Amino acid sequence: MTPWLRSSQELYFESVESLVRPKIRILDIGGGKAFLPEWLRPDLYRHWAKTIVDDVVIFSIDPHLPSLRQSTAHINVCAVAEQIPFLSSIFDLVTANMVVEHLAEPELVLREVFRVLSPGGAFLIHTPNLRFPPMTLSRMLPHTLKRVVVPVLEGGRKAEDVFPTLYRMNTKDAIASVAAHVGFRIEWVHHVFTAPFTQMLGPFVFFELVIIRLFSGERFASWRPDIICLLRK
Repeated sequence: MTPWLRSSQELYFESVESLVRPKIRILDIGGGKAFLPEWLRPDLYRHWAKTIVDDVVIFSIDPHLPSLRQSTAHINVCAVAEQIPFLSSIFDLVTANMVVEHLAEPELVLREVFRVLSPGGAFLIHTPNLRFPPMTLSRMLPHTLKRVVVPVLEGGRKAEDVFPTLYRMNTKDAIASVAAHVGFRIEWVHHVFTAPFTQMLGPFVFFELVIIRLFSGERFASWRPDIICLLRK
């Protein structure tokens, strides 16, 4: 029904790969346990692990120390993105994979990212799209309920790895507004599909796939579940 459907994580890391060149410095904000999630297709994981991790220097910051202790980045620092503990203009690429939705002060974070990026550097964002109807519903649910529901929908994810979400920069227009205030130029914004949310619920996934197929046209693009965006300094 949807043979073209892939996880947005695959699309995100293809974007990362397109930006990588040997010996660049990457700062991963909210990097948590891994820069590359191992649950991706094994062939892609092996390829990216060799192409990206071996050819660049990856720094990671995250305020959650237990996650950071398991990180696969080269250099890990326990810190918040509102106060990045690095000198100005030293990174070529900053990434935020499913992090923006958690930010209380996204403009302050973007100002810090702008500061640490070298001239011409890029900020790659992967985040949920608040215009996606289930995401609008998710925003209204209490965090305690999400800690129960999310591990069911995302098999293998632990409740302690479900963090509070605020969705303060989770539409194309919101990103554009904050980016303009800071001084970033939007290079591109892609609204993308991802793996079905109900894939762990057996036959219920059929109905979600029908909806995805019905709304796959470009006129419905702004309602897709995830956003991948590239900002340029």
